[in-house]
Amino acid sequence: MLLAFVFVLIGFGTKTGLFPMHAWLPDAHSEAPSPVSALLSAVLLNCALLVLIRYYIIICQAIGSDFPNRLLLIFGMLSVAVAAFFILVQRDIKRLLAYSSVENMGLVAVALGIGGPLGIFAALLHILNHSLAKTLLFCGSGNVLLKYGTRDLNVVCGMLKIMPFTARAVWRRCAGAGRDAALQHFS
Repeated sequence: MLLAFVFVLIGFGTKTGLFPMHAWLPDAHSEAPSPVSALLSAVLLNCALLVLIRYYIIICQAIGSDFPNRLLLIFGMLSVAVAAFFILVQRDIKRLLAYSSVENMGLVAVALGIGGPLGIFAALLHILNHSLAKTLLFCGSGNVLLKYGTRDLNVVCGMLKIMPFTARAVWRRCAGAGRDAALQHFS
C-alpha cells in the first residue's frame, strides 16, 4: 500500500506539477494560447489533485495517515520553495503564472499533509480559489499579449491607461490572492 501511494503521488504529482515533476508545466503554459493555459491551470491541475485527494483518503483509511502526510508535506514544501524562487526571477508573465500554479499546488499538498478534515477542506477551498483566479489571470495575460505584442514584464507598462478593464480585473485578482483565502473568490 505504501508503494502504491508513492506511485500514485508520482503519477498524479506529475500531472499536478509538484516538484520535482513540475518541469513540463511552465513550458506548456508559456507555449499554449492563453485560454488553453487557463484551462490547463484551472481544470487539468485541479482534476489531478482531486484524484490525489481521493487516493489520499483511501490510503489514510487503509494504513493510517503518518506516511502519506509526511510525503505530501515534503513534496508540497519543496514545490512551494522552488516555485517561489522561480517566481522572483521570472519576467515572462505566463511562465510566472505557471510557477505560481506550481506554488499553489504545493500549498494544496501541504494542506493535505497537515491532514484531517480541516486539511482536506482547506485543500478543496484553495483548489476552487486557484481555478477562479488563474482563469482570469491567464486570460488577462492573453489580452496583454494582444495589446503589447509581448509577455515580457519589463516591457509592459501603463496598463491602466491603455487597457483599463483588463488592468483593473488583473489587479483585483492579484490583490485578492494576498488576502484571506476564504474571501479570494469574492474580490
